[in-house]
Amino acid sequence: MKKVYLIPMILVPALIGYVYNMLLLIPILGTLLLYILPLAMLVYWFWVGSKFAEFNWSLPISILVGNSFGILSLIIYFWQFLFITDSERNLFLAALSQMFTSCTNIFVARVAILFEPDKNVVGQVSFTAVQILGLIFMMIIFAIGYIWSKKKARANAVACQ
Repeated sequence: MKKVYLIPMILVPALIGYVYNMLLLIPILGTLLLYILPLAMLVYWFWVGSKFAEFNWSLPISILVGNSFGILSLIIYFWQFLFITDSERNLFLAALSQMFTSCTNIFVARVAILFEPDKNVVGQVSFTAVQILGLIFMMIIFAIGYIWSKKKARANAVACQ
């Protein structure tokens, strides 16, 4: 696989997150996709991790490169939601910063709510925790794909000897 394909591959979660958010507006299809698209996204991210294993990069470097758009998105999220006022917020950047992890919300939201100091309230702490936990979750899925592919390659190398 060529390194040229890596950039589009790491941008796909944000694209899928955007589509996911838009399709939720469609009554029946949106409800169905609420469950199918996040699972498909995780399978895809596992596969991307396995593709990164084909390069001579270590696991930490692969995770950083593979999730670089997610890391950048989290930095932009912090900037837009924690460091500037509501009146200064760029709505495009604020929305874009949440797309990379959109499909993980269904998996991490219940844990993120536990970080909220005010019970029975979903506030900024919960939303920020969703972004952080979503990125960590994506990194874990990516790493599992990477490790699985490396083990598979080693097993094939041993079998060929």
